[in-house]
Amino acid sequence: MQMQMQLQMEHPPSYQDAIRRLDWLEIVAPYVSARELARLCRVSKRFYHQFAPRLWNDALPLARQLGLQRDDGHEWSVLEHLDGLRAATRLLIATLDLRGFGMDVQDFFFGGKDRSRSLRRLSSTFPNLRCILLDDNQKIDVAQLASPEEPGSLAAPTFQGPMLLSMARCRTELPKNFFESLYLKHIIYLDVSDMPGALGLVLVQSPTGPQLTLPDLRILKTQNRELGDLTAFQLLGRKQLWSLDLSRNRITDRLIDLMCEMLFDAGIPRPSSETHFDVEGALSYPLEGGNGFYGRFGFIKESEWSATFSHPERYIADAPLYLQDYYGIPRPFARLDGRVKIKDDSADSIKTILSVGWGCTIPSVDDVRALDVCRHEAGITHLYLNQTNVSASALARLVRTLSGQLERLECDSPLLVSGNLREGFLPPRWIPRTARLSGILGLAHTFRPVISSNLQVLRMHHSLVTQLPSLEATNLSTLENLWLAETFLLPRAELAYPQSFVPDMNPRLRSLTLARIPRYSTGRLISKLVRFLKLAAAQEQAIQETAVSARRGPTKLLGLRHIRLEFEPETREGLTNYTDAASLLEMSPTEFSFYSDWKSSPASTPTLTPSTTGNAPPASAKQLPDDVNGACANNNASASASRRALSPPSPAPPPHESDSVRLEPFPPTETRYTYLPCVGTWKNGTQFTVPVWTGSGTTTDSAPISRQQQTQHPKSVVVDEYTRLLRKHPALRTNVQPASPCHVAAGVPPGSYIFAAAWEAVLAPPDMRHPTREELEGMHDVVAAIKAYRAGTRRAYEMAQKLKGVSGVKLGEPPHSHWTGRLEVSMRVVEEGDLSGKLWQ
Repeated sequence: MQMQMQLQMEHPPSYQDAIRRLDWLEIVAPYVSARELARLCRVSKRFYHQFAPRLWNDALPLARQLGLQRDDGHEWSVLEHLDGLRAATRLLIATLDLRGFGMDVQDFFFGGKDRSRSLRRLSSTFPNLRCILLDDNQKIDVAQLASPEEPGSLAAPTFQGPMLLSMARCRTELPKNFFESLYLKHIIYLDVSDMPGALGLVLVQSPTGPQLTLPDLRILKTQNRELGDLTAFQLLGRKQLWSLDLSRNRITDRLIDLMCEMLFDAGIPRPSSETHFDVEGALSYPLEGGNGFYGRFGFIKESEWSATFSHPERYIADAPLYLQDYYGIPRPFARLDGRVKIKDDSADSIKTILSVGWGCTIPSVDDVRALDVCRHEAGITHLYLNQTNVSASALARLVRTLSGQLERLECDSPLLVSGNLREGFLPPRWIPRTARLSGILGLAHTFRPVISSNLQVLRMHHSLVTQLPSLEATNLSTLENLWLAETFLLPRAELAYPQSFVPDMNPRLRSLTLARIPRYSTGRLISKLVRFLKLAAAQEQAIQETAVSARRGPTKLLGLRHIRLEFEPETREGLTNYTDAASLLEMSPTEFSFYSDWKSSPASTPTLTPSTTGNAPPASAKQLPDDVNGACANNNASASASRRALSPPSPAPPPHESDSVRLEPFPPTETRYTYLPCVGTWKNGTQFTVPVWTGSGTTTDSAPISRQQQTQHPKSVVVDEYTRLLRKHPALRTNVQPASPCHVAAGVPPGSYIFAAAWEAVLAPPDMRHPTREELEGMHDVVAAIKAYRAGTRRAYEMAQKLKGVSGVKLGEPPHSHWTGRLEVSMRVVEEGDLSGKLWQ
């Protein structure tokens, strides 16, 4: 009923439909229970005309609604072997949803008669079939869909064919000409994830060409199909797509380069952001230049309030935008008002839109094709890049290039490296060859409305909020990787990239999923997650208190209403065979240090420690101290002081030729410098010169940083280390980029350009050591701490309501600070042979 009302709102009825007199059966039909539909169909022809389409629209889920299980013999009699129904009744079936049926579905539908012809008979048996969902069925030969039993009927003008086809995890390899079938010509939603065979040979390299294969395709899901960059780019050549899932494929930054090139050549006009300058700031492009690493050079010009996200009207939705009909021409990019819910590209949602579902009548084909999900859009709005080899810098470059086009973005494990992962350009040498470092640091501003104005759903690595990258060294246990990352990498990330994502950075964002969160923590990770929940509660309170005229006034944004925390699997089993600290002392450094491949000298180098870090080693207490609500705590002592010398990175390879950058050498005798000229060529052939900021100009190579400087001046510590790295390692003078708001917060002058490779090298930790067994045993369960905090705030909120009344308690108000949005906690369970894992709530 709700979906039918939504369809009517999106596509109003015609004048004839609006003025015709309704039958009273049409009014009461949506409220009739599933058990009464079959009985009402037997009353009269009039009743049959009203209730039979609702009964047979989606028959299999209706069987579940009736409580019929596999072992219940009544299931067979109710569904009557669908191929034996009357022709008029079979015309009413719009959905064939076989998900979740554990029986032999071919026996079920065709009574064991001639199994080889089962799917070939769909076009003749169910002519009005719109949705086919065959997920996880191992016995069905889905290749038979391409060769229907009566191909002559497919050429009839009235034939429509299915519009949704989901075959995820089916075990049949599709033939090369599968999608050339006329039966599948009008597919809008296609899911071919986790199927054997190369998708490129089937869909991309079709003899008829991608322009003629599946011309109506809008949503494509291709998880785990061994797609490479070029094949994926060919899929993107289908410009009618608005949702594309490339997760768990061999995707690298090369695909991002190709996408940015395509968007640059297309010259798609984007709306000016000056309209919302006071609230959000504006994009500024002082010169026509850029490079392959960053893209077009630009800055965020901040207003009086935008840098602190404190404008009093930041929660006010945009005024409605009225667009004329372009008569088939693709509509230009439009900024959503912040209240309109974006399209849902899930199989269940599209199935409901196309056939509405059991208990409802089937909408006409013309009404369905007029909906937004079936229309040609201005480009990709839903993009999934989970578990790929895309770097965080490349992802940010794509978001900036799309400039507000994305409405949903997922990338749970971006590589924390600068530059492109293409041939001839390697990651910084301070990252060990046996380790993978993933996360997204210093790029929270990319998801602000000034750049991502339409973004409403975001799934990203948890470091977006926690500033904690994920370390995966192959010669260390998972628990050791967690301890090392939180102890040595997190303090440096807090200094080099002090700005993390907070809810008020983008009040238009409704759903945020933080992925790959470690299950155990020394305490600081827990504190950051708790702080984020408190900020979400503070945003909720601020939205409630925002004054808006009750009559004909502007509407308010909803703010962040859904937070999902996805945790990694259990890691305590790593302690079973953990080597005791005493025996570690007998090992050589190369046996327990995964940074043994560094080619560095222990020359006099300054240390780098945040002001919040103490001098004591990590605490080994097994219980967290109580916080304000008695549920969680901030264990700042968990991060040890970085008192050892910073090992300098080895020289990095020269920049890629496509960057077209020429650097002027440092003056050999000059000791006080702040800028270095950098000459480059942009894509249109225009040469430009930018002064790249090289630091304070006061640091010398041999001047150590004192403990007092580290404690009192954290910004100067980062700047001095950046300067020292540029002096000592000229190969780090690569990847020029404009200073972001995060760099400015760390001490870079606003409006400057920096060498991103050198700034990233500031993250290089000192000589690392193994944790002791006691330190690992003292790590705390993050899931238990979050659940305890959540339960504590809920109890305090409910108690305050009892004392003051429901109307007397403000949302998110201390001391309860309870956030009333939907918080989900999920765990990724990795099964044998399944590297992707599954989530349970």
